[in-house]
Amino acid sequence: MITIDQIKCNRCGLCTQICHEYCISIDDNTIKIDYDFCSTCGQCIAICPKEALSWNTIKPVKYNKELLPDSSQIDELLKERRTIRDFKSEKISKDLLEEIVNYAIYSPTHSFDLRAIIIDNENVINQIDKIIFKFSSRIHQFLYKPKFFHAIVKLLTPDREREYLKAKPKLEAVLNRGRNFKTIPPAIVMIIADKRVPLSVESAQYALYSINLYAHTKGLGCRNLVGNQMFLNRVKSIRHILGLEKYEKIVGTMAIGYPSLKYRNKVEGKKIDIDWIN
Repeated sequence: MITIDQIKCNRCGLCTQICHEYCISIDDNTIKIDYDFCSTCGQCIAICPKEALSWNTIKPVKYNKELLPDSSQIDELLKERRTIRDFKSEKISKDLLEEIVNYAIYSPTHSFDLRAIIIDNENVINQIDKIIFKFSSRIHQFLYKPKFFHAIVKLLTPDREREYLKAKPKLEAVLNRGRNFKTIPPAIVMIIADKRVPLSVESAQYALYSINLYAHTKGLGCRNLVGNQMFLNRVKSIRHILGLEKYEKIVGTMAIGYPSLKYRNKVEGKKIDIDWIN
């Protein structure tokens, strides 16, 4: 939680200006925080010129701007980072995994009650793979095996036909190899949220991307398992293994490991479509 050193505080009011929850006030020359509404975002700690605010009494550290990357380094990082689907079997140390996953807490977020689960147990990861494979098989059985289904999609939702056809070879590849993962990842990271809190799924994506980028700087690769939590949330055995409460759900899932293949080239020239409103 946010802690206050009243002696250091000079009552400048910057923390009250920056607080988007409007839970900080200065009353009777004393700074006060209404913890019932504090989201623990840390904005007040970051802006305090006297370092009077801290996290659990741990003193903040001033930015070292000499360590900040320049635009060319950011360009290199973002263009080198790619999704990894082929992993080495090499284990990742628990200390390194915790170091990487902790960067999720620095992400922009609406839900400040997110927590992370790290799975590096091979048996549990294989169990997860079997569950996802089972659901993938059912999807193929229902949507692709009946020959008439393509005709229905083409007739009723022609704008979605392309996406429908794109998924078919992916599902067939999964069925042919008999498992969901192309290679079994050494670890899986799950972001867990209170399902009563809005925008938790969106918040989890920021958290996962922070993990992804920092993992990349450590020589690791990641794959965001988009949509798989939809299946896993329904399986009681997985929920029991993860120790999920009834009000909790998996809102983000990521495989992580050392890449077995190495990318060599940056893709240049790609641009997003941009419209200007002047």
